[in-house]
Amino acid sequence: MEFTATKEAVLLAAQNVLRAVPVKPMQPEQGSILLSAEENGIILAGTDSELGIKCWSTAQIITEGEVLLPGRYFVNVLRRLPPGPFSVKKEPETEHIFIQAGASNFKLLTIVGKFPPLEPEQKTVMATVPELALRSGINKVAFAAARDGLRQLLNSVLLSVGENKIRLVATDGHRLAITEALEAGDDDTTDYLVPVRCLEEVSRIFSGEEQVEIVASGKQIVFQATKARVISRLVEGKYMPYESVIPTDFAWQAVVDRDELLAALERAQVFCSENENNAVDIKLTATGVGIFARSAKIGHLEDLVDGEIKGSNLEISFNVNYLIEPLKVLEAEKILLEFSGVDSAALLSPFGSQSYRYLVMPITTRAVS
Repeated sequence: MEFTATKEAVLLAAQNVLRAVPVKPMQPEQGSILLSAEENGIILAGTDSELGIKCWSTAQIITEGEVLLPGRYFVNVLRRLPPGPFSVKKEPETEHIFIQAGASNFKLLTIVGKFPPLEPEQKTVMATVPELALRSGINKVAFAAARDGLRQLLNSVLLSVGENKIRLVATDGHRLAITEALEAGDDDTTDYLVPVRCLEEVSRIFSGEEQVEIVASGKQIVFQATKARVISRLVEGKYMPYESVIPTDFAWQAVVDRDELLAALERAQVFCSENENNAVDIKLTATGVGIFARSAKIGHLEDLVDGEIKGSNLEISFNVNYLIEPLKVLEAEKILLEFSGVDSAALLSPFGSQSYRYLVMPITTRAVS
């Protein structure tokens, strides 16, 4: 195997692939990156058996071939190459590859072993969506998924493809995020439970102007575009009946400017960080939404966001981070906040649209004074 390429392109691909490689592998081949030189360029692949990533990069191929390399050492070598072109060569029957860039020469041991198969042989394309639209949809719900690693269903995102749209749903038991702004798919609806880690990699890797194919096969799902492919095992089980927990009747409503509300909550976050629950107190009045935060070590904040309020006075408390996260990913100018009581979940959505819904439970704290 022999080829020449540019450091910048190969390093980006290798860093993407490395994110699927275990940090502490049990066996050397489990921490490897498969480097393949083919007619149209090079392919890098890595996996931890749950998640797999493949990336393509341009190169001038002299001799085709493939080799298994220690993933982290290979990426570290690439990072330290001088900018510009470099060459990779492996002689037959040797256990090393030679990497040369300018006056620098590296000799890197290869790994003897078998790289596991990444992709299913039988695949069905379920939908094709623009990269940026898919990324936006993922970013609007992924933060609401659980991160404890113990509850697989809550550590996943429900991906529903059908009725000519794609719906993404995530919850950690304290909040629920739903978006269905993606127009794609067939008439028949099919549900997939995708690990949130997989979708976060999809969001990070696919950020251009191409189309992404969503491909399903048995217990795997694949997101693929021209230069990259993310493969993941699906989570087994049935997702919670989330629609049944969304309130339909609200006694209080507030329409506010998204930027103003986000700025006020970020100011309150300075004081909330000292509280056990990161609690911020919300008070609806005739003039707007009052924001109150206290810290025995720092002080307190009182703020007011102008808005259109429907309903009598209401005092309620939330984890401030649970309010900031959805506001950061929404593009809407105005936000609708709806409440049905101090002990009931509140609903946040773009004003005038149901394409995104965010349900968040309140927390118990002392009353707003």
